[in-house]
Amino acid sequence: MKRITVFACLVITVALSIGCAAARAVPDALPAQAPAPPVSEAYDASGGVANQSKSLPAGARSGGENDQTQAQAQDNARMIVYTGALSLQVNDTADTVTKIQDVLKSVNGYIANKSLVAYGKDKLRGTITIRIPAAALETTIAQIKALGIKVLKESSDSNDVTAEYVDLDARRKNLEAYEVELQKLLDTVRERTGKAEDILAVYNQLTEVRGQIEQIKGRQNYLQNTSTLATYTIELVPVEEVVVEGTPGWDPGRTARQALDSLVATMQGLGDVAITFALFVLPVLLVIFLPFVVLFFIVRALWKRRAPKKAAATN
Repeated sequence: MKRITVFACLVITVALSIGCAAARAVPDALPAQAPAPPVSEAYDASGGVANQSKSLPAGARSGGENDQTQAQAQDNARMIVYTGALSLQVNDTADTVTKIQDVLKSVNGYIANKSLVAYGKDKLRGTITIRIPAAALETTIAQIKALGIKVLKESSDSNDVTAEYVDLDARRKNLEAYEVELQKLLDTVRERTGKAEDILAVYNQLTEVRGQIEQIKGRQNYLQNTSTLATYTIELVPVEEVVVEGTPGWDPGRTARQALDSLVATMQGLGDVAITFALFVLPVLLVIFLPFVVLFFIVRALWKRRAPKKAAATN
């Protein structure tokens, strides 16, 4: 019994020694683990997932930034056509036009069209059409408004032509690729067949494609021009002079002029009556009374003939 007890104690002692040795060997064998991130980095204050850019790889972060940059570039590349009209009351139209030219020169704008007419005494009134860089549109219009006395009317409009320009650009690229293929086909037809009909057919198609490309380029240039420079029509209205009406005094000269005017008008009226009587009334009277006059003379002649016969019969 004592031997069994001593053997069991030895077995337990050896097992404990082996276990302790294994526990000391495990940390040396396993790689060190990274500490867990703090709670503030794993979750935000609202209880949701924190900013993932801290835990994402560098490539993922740069990809998101690139998308944001591309979105900003697309917004900046938008093509918007700005148009408007402005009616401005001014003291001196010519002087205001000169000042507007100075304002436009400072922003590389210009007057595209000008139409001025005389208005009142030594004054001008009309419209001018100006082209302003779109980036400086608001500041330039504000400066032009400051040149006048009062803004009588104002309107503005904007039209986004980005989609149209992108569609035109895609069509142009497709047509240019088609043009290259047609040019290759034309060279192949010349080398292989050399028939005038085949060459002419391909050449006509090539010419039509080239014409479509030029039309698209022209439209694209127009959109670029109108989106780069805004168009505004400005009406310049001068201030009307105030006329003070008073009680006029006696003016002999004016009375004489009025009397002469009345005399001339009366003589003209009498002349018109005489001309009308001579050329219209008199011929009508002649036509009406001429038969009666002729009849009167006939009756008178017959009466004279009968009078001697009656006298002879009586005797």
